[in-house]
Amino acid sequence: MKLLKASVIIMGVLILVGLTVIVVVIINRYGGDQATGNSPARPTSAIAAPVERGFGERAIAIPKGAETVETRLDGNRLVVRLRLADGATALLFLDSITGERLGLVRLDPR
Repeated sequence: MKLLKASVIIMGVLILVGLTVIVVVIINRYGGDQATGNSPARPTSAIAAPVERGFGERAIAIPKGAETVETRLDGNRLVVRLRLADGATALLFLDSITGERLGLVRLDPR
């Protein structure tokens, strides 16, 4: 009788622990990451509007006579290495989501 009583208590505790784990997992998956402020996108209506991707066509000004040597993508930043007309090197930084020019860094060979 004592063995049966102990078994019932242990199984009840295991059921409670299992349900707690399930609830925590559901909250973490649908509640977002509170530390970074990221949360999954939630539509405000039953029919969600299509998400527009890209920024279309955009003209980015580069120095006259420059040619592209290399491009690198780092997160949301696109880095374009340019060889300028005078032989120097420059780095052009672009936002890969909006296409906005963030800046140009000329590298001094000294």
